[in-house]
Amino acid sequence: MHFAFRRVAALSLLFLSTACSFMGESDRFGAREVTFDQLEGWHQDDHLAALKTFNISCPVLARKPRDAKGSDIEISKATWRSLCADGEKAALSGNSATARQFFEKRFTPFRINNNGKEKGLFTGYYEPMLYGSRHKTKAFKYPVYALPADIKKPYYTHAQIQKGALKNRGLELAWVDDPVMLFFMQIQGSGRIRLNDDSVMHVGYAGQNGYEYQSLGKIMGDENLLPKDKINFFTIRQWLYDNPTKAIELMSRNPSYVFFKAMDREGAVGAVGVVLTPRRSIAIDSKYIPYGLPVFMETTLPASQTAPESEFNRTMVAQDTGGAIRGPVRADIFFGVGETAEYMAGYMKGRGTYNLLVPKEAASQLK
Repeated sequence: MHFAFRRVAALSLLFLSTACSFMGESDRFGAREVTFDQLEGWHQDDHLAALKTFNISCPVLARKPRDAKGSDIEISKATWRSLCADGEKAALSGNSATARQFFEKRFTPFRINNNGKEKGLFTGYYEPMLYGSRHKTKAFKYPVYALPADIKKPYYTHAQIQKGALKNRGLELAWVDDPVMLFFMQIQGSGRIRLNDDSVMHVGYAGQNGYEYQSLGKIMGDENLLPKDKINFFTIRQWLYDNPTKAIELMSRNPSYVFFKAMDREGAVGAVGVVLTPRRSIAIDSKYIPYGLPVFMETTLPASQTAPESEFNRTMVAQDTGGAIRGPVRADIFFGVGETAEYMAGYMKGRGTYNLLVPKEAASQLK
């Protein structure tokens, strides 16, 4: 996932139990044409912000379209090139009204469903900050590994790597002081490491060892380490901090292991290969939703200490994917970096609807 095939699971899904099923083989894409006036909050959105995010990934798709076979949506290079040209022109206006006109002129909205069910699950992710050193010290002793040259699937398990399977091979990009946050950075697939010389290393997904991610939250719930109704990112993290000896063993029971690479640009990079935009970029199941398309999302953000639960109705852009993002009506919202982003990603677990904006040239495929 560059940043995406990267994410073996959404942060919120870290703690979901079997009560939340992933649909897999039973998934069936469906679409119902609607009008822009039927999209709740459409006229109030900042369409210029949405268009700027769309324009970031549009040229990538114009060079190499990535169609969604599970929904039979195919978009030609010519259509993408035309969209890019019109999108860039509309963005030059600098106003939301012109951007809205671009979307309404070039796209047809479709309410997506899975086996007839239009409500889906929306979770969140973010870019964590760790602290580290380029050299191993007493304080910084947990390695952040680069992708081994001899990688094959399956490779060493998380437990084997934890016990030293990759020692003395020169694969360490950096050493960090917190094995728990290193584990969470692997789930996110990207992060920032503030080094002890005060520089910041940006790292992104480089590869994975071939094992399926096992939910730490599910393990903890099944073994009564935490009450199932209290399991979330923050309670899991606190338990791991409070039980450091058991934490290493518990984290190692997830066989999946993610390798990183140093990035030459700031920001999390999605599966399309572009830097993600906080609260505008989403991860989707690319089997059903083509990369680069706008998606008008209608869902709810979790309450915080300073604000109540709130509606989140806005145009997002499909620029990423993740191992736990499965099904036609499923998304992971990128919240950015920092404490607020961490909070929102940790608690985001909203139900909502998904309105895919399909280029008019391709809309007949869904009618």
